[in-house]
Amino acid sequence: MSMLHKLHWPQTAIALTLTTGLIAATSFPATASSFRINPYLQQPGSDGMSFTWFTEEDVPGILSITGAGLSNPLTFTSTPAYQSVLAYTNAEKNQNITGLSPGSWLLSDNNYKHTVDVRGLLPGTTYEYTVVQGSNIFNSSFKTAPSKDDWSSIRFIAMSDSETEPAGRSSRREWQPGALAPGSAPRPELSGSQWASTFGTSGSGGSQTLRYAVTETEGYKRNLEIVNSRNPDFLMMPGDLVQGGGYQPGWDEFFRHNAGEFGSGLSTYPILPALGNWENFGALNGGYGTDADGRFGPKFGRDKYHVYFDAPDNGTPEHRDNYYRIDYGPITIITLDSSNGEPDDRRSNYGGVGQPPKISGQDYTGTGTDTQENYTRAQYEAAGGTDLADFNPGSPQWNWAEAQLEDARAKGQMIFVQFHHAPYSSGEHGQPMNHTLSTGQGGTPMRQYQSMFEQYGVLAVLSGHSEMFERSFVDENGDGIGVYYYDVGVAGDGLRGEKRNGSSLNDPLLKYNSFSQWSADQSEGELWQEIAGALQLVSGGKHYGHLEVNLEKLNSNNGKYAKVTLTPVYSFPILDQNYNLLRTERRTYSDEITMFVDTNGRIVQAVPEPSIIFGFLMFGLGTVGLKSRKTNRHKPLA
Repeated sequence: MSMLHKLHWPQTAIALTLTTGLIAATSFPATASSFRINPYLQQPGSDGMSFTWFTEEDVPGILSITGAGLSNPLTFTSTPAYQSVLAYTNAEKNQNITGLSPGSWLLSDNNYKHTVDVRGLLPGTTYEYTVVQGSNIFNSSFKTAPSKDDWSSIRFIAMSDSETEPAGRSSRREWQPGALAPGSAPRPELSGSQWASTFGTSGSGGSQTLRYAVTETEGYKRNLEIVNSRNPDFLMMPGDLVQGGGYQPGWDEFFRHNAGEFGSGLSTYPILPALGNWENFGALNGGYGTDADGRFGPKFGRDKYHVYFDAPDNGTPEHRDNYYRIDYGPITIITLDSSNGEPDDRRSNYGGVGQPPKISGQDYTGTGTDTQENYTRAQYEAAGGTDLADFNPGSPQWNWAEAQLEDARAKGQMIFVQFHHAPYSSGEHGQPMNHTLSTGQGGTPMRQYQSMFEQYGVLAVLSGHSEMFERSFVDENGDGIGVYYYDVGVAGDGLRGEKRNGSSLNDPLLKYNSFSQWSADQSEGELWQEIAGALQLVSGGKHYGHLEVNLEKLNSNNGKYAKVTLTPVYSFPILDQNYNLLRTERRTYSDEITMFVDTNGRIVQAVPEPSIIFGFLMFGLGTVGLKSRKTNRHKPLA
């Protein structure tokens, strides 16, 4: 992890590289030096941005910035830093992947990190920048965050569980059956149908299901194309970026999508990432244990994460990058690390002789303390790890979060929170450790933060983990103003549905999350029709996608300072009669939420419309000051 020493000089743009000091323009001989990873943006602020890129040669790069308020280009020189932890392991070099030529996905073992942190720029301003790396030139632009009061609109995207890996180029994920729309033809058969013959099936018996129409790689690529077309101000990714934090080809693939040959969106808008369970996993290199070369998988994965991402100081040096705060004009984003709760817990602690009993069905006896049973703090620290952060009450992370929320509320900020493990989920990881259907990775311990979030007026919490698209709403004090919780785990990997009360897809839905108000699986029925002799999905269903959040500043009439709109978006594949992919379309699900916020950053408790009052009386939805727009956006294809 690079430690950046920042200076802030009014009216003066400055930058620091991995070493300390202001670097003047310097000439270097032209070489064949190229970008292993294109420049990508981090730590956005109203006064600047942090730039990171990687090369395979130990050659300094030159960053030049032009734009408003700059009479001459600002020029800074990077200091390359070799990152030995990113070298390929023997297991990675010897890996075979079905459908790919051996080693075709590997690059070189050399990884040199370049980091330049630029501050002192103007707020809300677009700048052009160029990075010269030997004979290679990269051009792009970026925009600084607005000031707290001088802004008109902000757009950001949230999605997680991209879980990139080279194998995703040829693999299609299981596509669990969800609800069918009224008038729909049945889903294609698991055996003998054109769909099953073309794309295959996964599993067997009661767990057998169709596979999705596009590969993981194609799905994530098309999803990002939609994101990039919307020109977001920043991207939030609450965990599971790669298929194993300790798996270097997974990181290579992630940056091919985001700052490389497949696309380079992160060169124009910054990323705000969070640690997920997959970043705590070594994959080929030890998994959750230790590999043949002595690497402890969880530490190896987190070490790589710390190389790629640099976050602001949080007051606990050993926890840096794990949890952090970013203020983007009137918005505060709090990122937490939900990877480790203490005391450590596991499923085997329940149901045995002399142990607390296990629960089943919809029974719930408490949040629990731990989101994973895969390793303990003792194991992690025995392997040399020092960065593990507990999230439970009284921990440094908990105390930091409360202090940041209190400060952001005092400053009238609109607050969003992200972390990986969805606390309220109808999906695979929605049950606590003592439940018979627990995966040992449930997010319920993060429910402990709900009272704090509601107290300080958090607008929405963005998570992933269950690899589904779901919205929940929690209002503890019953005043109609609570907190929205989203699972946005549909970036490019799994496409799971709501969990069943058993091991078969024919079992009834468990419906464990009583706070759920919408899911793509059950609220957006699939509509199948036969077109030109082929059974086609024409609308609805589960697809790769993301949450788009738009904030618009209002004229403060009626106490409404800003409008916040949360729109679930998906990438819909259009196929021909032979099931070849023709294109994908940006579509929106019917569950669009609009909130109005006052000058203190809190939701306005307006008098609800009559239809909403009726909703209270009938269903107790608790949506005062909130509107959910349900529309049928796409008609069946003719």
